[in-house]
Amino acid sequence: MEEYIKKLLEQIRFQKAHKAIEDEIRLHIEDQIKENISGGMDKETAEKKAVEDMGDPVDAGIALDKVHRPHVAVGVIVIALVSTVIGTIVNVLLSNIYTSYSLDIWNPNRMPLRGSKLYIYNAIFGIIVMLILYFIDYTTVARYSVVAAIAVLIATVVGNIFGWTGSLAFLMIPLFAGILYKYREQKYRALTYSLLWIIATGVIASRQEMRIRAVIIVICMLVELTFAIKNEWLKVPKIPVLVSVWVLFTVFPAGIIWFLYKNRLMSLYQCNVIRTWFIPDNDMKQARGIIKGMSIIGSGIISYEGGGFTSTESTSNCVRNMYGGEYVLTDMMAMWGLLAALVAVTVVSGLIVYGFVTVSKTKNQLGLVMGSGCMMWLTINAIYNAGVGVGLLKINNQSFFPFLSARQLVASYAILGIILSIYKYKNAYSKHVDISRV
Repeated sequence: MEEYIKKLLEQIRFQKAHKAIEDEIRLHIEDQIKENISGGMDKETAEKKAVEDMGDPVDAGIALDKVHRPHVAVGVIVIALVSTVIGTIVNVLLSNIYTSYSLDIWNPNRMPLRGSKLYIYNAIFGIIVMLILYFIDYTTVARYSVVAAIAVLIATVVGNIFGWTGSLAFLMIPLFAGILYKYREQKYRALTYSLLWIIATGVIASRQEMRIRAVIIVICMLVELTFAIKNEWLKVPKIPVLVSVWVLFTVFPAGIIWFLYKNRLMSLYQCNVIRTWFIPDNDMKQARGIIKGMSIIGSGIISYEGGGFTSTESTSNCVRNMYGGEYVLTDMMAMWGLLAALVAVTVVSGLIVYGFVTVSKTKNQLGLVMGSGCMMWLTINAIYNAGVGVGLLKINNQSFFPFLSARQLVASYAILGIILSIYKYKNAYSKHVDISRV
């Protein structure tokens, strides 16, 4: 048996797949040996017959080599590049339009420079980051997840102190999957540590202008923890623990805020902040006006009534493309109509859906959890930005639409790089893998 397995593995060039293939072949032969023995054969004859039934090791190895070679998610890359082209065209055109209206009277070149050129620079850098992460084995990321997570949180703290606009906190999503994988077969102690990681990430990442991003990251980490509990990575009662965890992070905080607010136990400033959440601001009103007056193709018409008169204005005059592209969907609908925005959203949505499909094809549970958490991050941010774009949601300075906004563009490509790495090794690893030996 050992000689057969050795000769078979010699035909498989992808070394990382050897362990999974060896375990699978060995298990199959051992099961056949047991069956042969139960049929009346002695152990030596049973083993010899089981190996013979496997066929020629060279032929079997060549066939497995074709299956277990590294894979490239060509579809994800193609759609990502199409999204980049669309995003570049949109940002350049909007920046040119913004220049023509000269809305920034102090420095007319400031906004367009940072709007379009920043997008292009971020896109180029993001693609480089994506390729780098593609060549890194995601199990290696999991192996050093604790050290890397501590480094990310420290970097986030330093960024908060010095007022850096960028954030690495989103990296806690793939790193947390690796941390959870390290806790496999453990019980309540591991659960406690997992919750502390989520709380620490949420607190550190939630400086005033980043709170919504922190909430989204926490939700993605909770989804990963839910998967870990559901699939018995952590040896705890599933239903009671899952209900308790989600209540702890959703119902409980909301209940505390409601109680303090209703009983006037919050400061005047905090009460005013809560009230403003439910009062549309000028940005929301303008977005709603554009949506109301938009056309299917081309700019629409907004009507204003006052003093007994009705005046009209083209939606294109309301374009307000900002530094990070928070209102990129609104601007597209104002300038070119609903159809243009739908095309762009459809392409990005297709990329996200294709990303989920790509992740689902991996055999390894670590890759499945890590990839699902990453794609969840893209999905929630896209939905949130769409809500901001049509005037349903208010907080906008943290919002971005993946691959269309300049903001968080590099992070979006980094997430794709992780997805590509997971797909690359989709047949290399079995359901579980010892990451300490990777």
